Amino acid sequence: MDRKDLRAYNLQKLRDALRMAGQATQPQLAEMTGLSVMTVNALLRILRENHEAEMLEELLPSLSESGGRPARQYRYLSNRHMALVLSFYEKDGRNRVAARVQNLQGEIIFSEESVCSEVSLEFLSETIGGYCKEYSQLDVAIIGLPGVEVDGVLSVMDYPLLRGLRLREELTRRTGLPVFLANDVNAAVLGYGASLGADAKGETLVAVYWPLRYPPGAGILLRGELYQGRDGLAGEFAYAFSERAGYSSGNPVEQAAEAVLDFVRYWNPHRMVFYHEGLPLEKEKDIRSLCAASMEERFLPEIVLGRSLDCDYERGLYIMADRLLRKLEEKGASGMVL
Repeated sequence: MDRKDLRAYNLQKLRDALRMAGQATQPQLAEMTGLSVMTVNALLRILRENHEAEMLEELLPSLSESGGRPARQYRYLSNRHMALVLSFYEKDGRNRVAARVQNLQGEIIFSEESVCSEVSLEFLSETIGGYCKEYSQLDVAIIGLPGVEVDGVLSVMDYPLLRGLRLREELTRRTGLPVFLANDVNAAVLGYGASLGADAKGETLVAVYWPLRYPPGAGILLRGELYQGRDGLAGEFAYAFSERAGYSSGNPVEQAAEAVLDFVRYWNPHRMVFYHEGLPLEKEKDIRSLCAASMEERFLPEIVLGRSLDCDYERGLYIMADRLLRKLEEKGASGMVL
């Protein structure tokens, strides 16, 4: 590693430490990073010049027994970049949207939820534009949707008014804000994996979202990383179904058992989580019994029922937004890829 690369590496190490701490003194940052106080002092000057950190006016008493000069605190400026996160989902048969503004430290500056009768390009551009006026520090927006973008076009989409649009491109053009799209169940399986901690790194996980009014879809996590396939269609097992098929009219236990068998054959997952309003916890035994008629019990994954889609979906989008903001901080807004 040459001198320039080493400096960039140390700067990122200090940036991460200060972000985690929120605010700290030079000696504290030196201890956290393993860098010398002299190196920390030089790097802090760079962060201050880049408006990433500021020196606080108040001084802290020396922590040493012998006294000494008071220590200055440095604060990470976490609000200089913010992300707008919009997550669309169905609940009780109605379309809803949750909005959140998130800063560089992952703090939620604002959040609200509402019912939306119609999801259209105009609705999205007006919504994003409104938040841009309210929060001038917004630098990126991420939208969780029940669909998949292929070659820049929404080729699979539950909301008919968005189908076939170059949505990300058009919203970016209209709002002036870089916009990224995330599939809802991909975000959910990422959030579910995060809840497992280190265990997710060694497992294959599948999440299936089965709303009442729309086709089901699945997200696949391989050793902690999303698998989306060549075109992003991995997990869209209902893609070939007719729009008029009665997804909510079938027996949910039978549907879940069929999905378990299919995914075991192709992905052999360690766990499968179902987000389905018609599958309470006590239905797990019934699903396993149906599966056992076609497959040995030892091949079946752990079946997880009763989890909240909202919680895992929001956690997954939180992770995605945090990654975008970190890329923005490290490389600037240009050239970011989700």
